[in-house]
Amino acid sequence: MLGILRHLFCFRQRRFIELPETDSFQCDEKRPACANCSNHLIECEYHIATESPRAQSLKSPELSTERPGPRRYRPHRYATGGLKQTFKLSKAQPSRFTQSTATQCSLSSGLIGTIPLADLQLLHHYTIDTYQTMTSGPDPHNVWQKHLVQWGIELPYILHLVLALSALHLAHEKPDLQGQYIQQADNHFSFGVRSVTSVISELNADSCQKVYMSAVMICFIYFGRGPRPGEYLIFSDSGPAEWLVLMRGVRLIVTSHHANVFSGILAPGPNDRRRDLSAEMHIKLHEHTAHTEAVQRLVERDIADDEIRGRYLASIESLFEIMCEVYERRSGGSPGVGLMDLLMGWFYRLPEEMISSLERKEPHSLVILAYWVVLLKYMDSAWFMDGWAEHMLSGISTHLREDFHQWIEWPLKQVYQIQVE
Repeated sequence: MLGILRHLFCFRQRRFIELPETDSFQCDEKRPACANCSNHLIECEYHIATESPRAQSLKSPELSTERPGPRRYRPHRYATGGLKQTFKLSKAQPSRFTQSTATQCSLSSGLIGTIPLADLQLLHHYTIDTYQTMTSGPDPHNVWQKHLVQWGIELPYILHLVLALSALHLAHEKPDLQGQYIQQADNHFSFGVRSVTSVISELNADSCQKVYMSAVMICFIYFGRGPRPGEYLIFSDSGPAEWLVLMRGVRLIVTSHHANVFSGILAPGPNDRRRDLSAEMHIKLHEHTAHTEAVQRLVERDIADDEIRGRYLASIESLFEIMCEVYERRSGGSPGVGLMDLLMGWFYRLPEEMISSLERKEPHSLVILAYWVVLLKYMDSAWFMDGWAEHMLSGISTHLREDFHQWIEWPLKQVYQIQVE
């Protein structure tokens, strides 16, 4: 399991979010410490390497013998191998009776020098705005607003992921500053993911909730970064789909520590789903069901192998179940983010054989997926899902055999005509 989880978080090597290797990430080798390292709150290795002999002699032998690596940003490691905090919170307490403006300036300068103002702005935006977009209703335990931030103070990799989410949300809200915020998101994501790898080997009952929520945030960040050419969640133009690696990692965490993950503040709340369908949603559900039943008959007619046919039919039955729940929730006014657990749950429960058939782009499996994508369109009101339904259908259309295109005409019409509030 450890090897697969490490693979889950090694996104830089997998080109999950491609970070530019520009001079802005280089150590400028100024003394006593380079400006770039200081701005990103990273221990400057050039500074360590150029300290005076006396200062180096005061260090423990284990630290002083460490060979300096490439002069790029990376979290500094203690001699024990642990990661040092990349966020350095000021310990200074402001005086209750400030005597002069000079004192005030000194305190402010010290704080800004410790935590960049841009990061404080991201944290502020997250705690007043972004967290509200991650849930469909009241969060009784304040997991997204309170606990993730508190965990982030203790475990900076979580805080980096929180700030990455906030930056992507701002990029969506302020298109004129999109480039700036996406760069901030990429920087924080890079630091966060690299640091997560250090805790994977210590996954246990105490840490599993934090690692699980980190994986969930990485999923949201993947969506929020926007669709990537050639990547369609569960299949890609070539090779394994990046998001599918995420899904498998989340599944491993949950299956190995299910009871501990979904306990305490992450314990599921009461099931308060609405059962009454509005007249409009009743019509939509009936239409969606009728067209999906036609696909069901297609599978029964075309697939001779009992095992493969049974696998496809089971996936369609699972799709029928979540269709009913999606339209019920929409009848009750549920926003797009409120459908996330249903739609991702369908993927989560797919057997590996069905996933493999999608990766191989087998036509019947792609057609079934197209009818799931119609439901994904209802998530457009969630900022991080904007454009994903169209992107998924474009991938299905590209890889589907021409003689099967008639079977996705209805999903195409629905996705490109649906207007989500």
